[in-house]
Amino acid sequence: MSVDHHSSRVNEVVQRLIGALDRANRSRGDVTLVAVSKGISVESILAVGAELEARAVPVVIGESFTQEFKSKKPLLPVGWSAHLIGGLQRNKAKDALRLFDVIESVDSLELATALDKEAAKRGERKDVLLQVNISSDEHKHGVSPAQTAALAVALGAQCSHLCLRGLMTVTRYYEQPEHVRPDYRAMKELALQLEQSKECASLWRERRIEISMGMSSDFEIAIEEGATIVRIGTALFGEREKAQVTVSQGGVR
Repeated sequence: MSVDHHSSRVNEVVQRLIGALDRANRSRGDVTLVAVSKGISVESILAVGAELEARAVPVVIGESFTQEFKSKKPLLPVGWSAHLIGGLQRNKAKDALRLFDVIESVDSLELATALDKEAAKRGERKDVLLQVNISSDEHKHGVSPAQTAALAVALGAQCSHLCLRGLMTVTRYYEQPEHVRPDYRAMKELALQLEQSKECASLWRERRIEISMGMSSDFEIAIEEGATIVRIGTALFGEREKAQVTVSQGGVR
């Protein structure tokens, strides 16, 4: 894919993001853009990252699989942040702690405990988000909205090496993007309830709950409804390609 094509895609996404923030009367720094690079080659990731940096947008990479990102991370610039946005098995906790700065997909105390154990071994605290199944979709991962506070309290009490940063959701599929708005509104309402709750208000970093929601087709709606993190793949990179990651003496090819 040409540099010009990457530039036009990134420019369009950034302009859409700014437009949504303006409509919601929110400031330009309110939302973190996560570039979802699942199935994308390192060459394309580097090109999109460079275009984001040229527009003063911090580069945050989002990956769904630890194994895929394990081969990519050594080839990416130091200083780029990485979020795990896909489901995580407990036996992958060690790799996830090493590879990612933020883990967005914590949906059980068992997984949180496994991550906490590995973080303790590394002598660090890891930022995590709780994945919420806001659509009550049996095909999606996540704790139910009604059980989110209990999970947050248990994590706060038992996982001293994890730092609760916020909530994440992947909604059910809607043919019309506008139909997702009630789900995103419900996520914002849940975050407000947790911020105001006596039992778990103090658990969140800086007493503020990040909300990760919204993808290529609907991130503007997510921003209008309160998202602070949006995860955008296709709109930035185009349709998924099979990542070919090889290294020669000359670098990536």
